[in-house]
Amino acid sequence: MFQKTKLIMTLVFTICFLAYSFLVGKFYEKMHISRTAMIIICVVLTAILAVTFIIDLFFSKQDTNQTPARKE
Repeated sequence: MFQKTKLIMTLVFTICFLAYSFLVGKFYEKMHISRTAMIIICVVLTAILAVTFIIDLFFSKQDTNQTPARKE
């Protein structure tokens, strides 16, 4: 599960980065998308990225809690 969340987070980050690039570069006008719609797309992708980041933190904390500490 840990690798899946990393893969999903990387994919969402890439799509989010491209969406913001389209917004800043005004490529949305060439694709005939309104600025408001592009801002909504960016906000939704940012929220998804935040959720996947929180899920990733949750699973990484569970993995560290399950591994016993070595006493040497």
